[in-house]
Amino acid sequence: MSNENDFPSFLHVTAHLEERTMKMARRTFGFILLLSMFSFLTGFSAEEKELKATYLWQTTLIATEPDQILTFAKEQGVNLVYLKIDITRKASYYQSFIKKASEAGVKVQALGGLASWGLEQNRPKIMAFVDWVIAYNKSAADTEKISGIHFDIEPYVMPEWKTAEQASIMRQWMGNVDAYIERAQLDPTLEIGCDIPFWLDKTYLPDDSTTTISEWLISKHDQITVMAYRDRADGSNSISSLVPQELNWADQLGKKALVAVETKESSEGNFVTFYEEGKTYMNAELSKLPSLLSPHPSYVGTAIHSYEYWKPLKE
Repeated sequence: MSNENDFPSFLHVTAHLEERTMKMARRTFGFILLLSMFSFLTGFSAEEKELKATYLWQTTLIATEPDQILTFAKEQGVNLVYLKIDITRKASYYQSFIKKASEAGVKVQALGGLASWGLEQNRPKIMAFVDWVIAYNKSAADTEKISGIHFDIEPYVMPEWKTAEQASIMRQWMGNVDAYIERAQLDPTLEIGCDIPFWLDKTYLPDDSTTTISEWLISKHDQITVMAYRDRADGSNSISSLVPQELNWADQLGKKALVAVETKESSEGNFVTFYEEGKTYMNAELSKLPSLLSPHPSYVGTAIHSYEYWKPLKE
């Protein structure tokens, strides 16, 4: 029990503790404010890390060179792989690689798509693909699960797209998108994404002259990858100059957006790909994008097309 001589000391201790508490609160608030500002400026939350993705189209490589793939991923800072899934193979074919990737901090999304997947007649193939992924995840261990589905459906490369059939093809494509989104949502853990070429933002919906197909696709997916195939980050006709419209829509819709570049030799011109310049130059250019695209909270990283061409690229 305290006597009266102890009381001033008690008040002093109490005041000291209150002062320390206030200082800690101010520091905590300042730290939170700093993190919030960083998140706003960069588009990333404190828990998120910038994504660096690559496409892997040759499914057999995960059996013939799994360690080489993941070593390359580590060297290049890749933390997301869009892996082409061949649904004729059993789940066990993929489990070992995905587990190794997971342990290495690399997420794997199921990659699928053909130009003809834009047509309604091929909707059963799309649904079979989605169903395979859902069934796979149900039977897989946590470290073996597929984290998302990434669609590369490009009906605009078909000759019919440039004819009077375009409106019909677009409606069929949209119907297929609605169908696979609804089906994929049966597994709420899956993040659903798609590729969009930068120039598609000038093509309007057949029944809505105020909305482009690009904006519509962004609204439907969790994550989009804008194919901005250019070989420099800044300036006219550059990566950063081609994507603002898509990123603006993604900002408004609360979606995630990656920006994709090419490493394959192209007949369209040297400016389309990093094939001529090599890895060092490409990495230097890509390192500029977080700053250049910082006004867009939707921007979460880059994607390189594709492992098969990127790996042998000159330094």
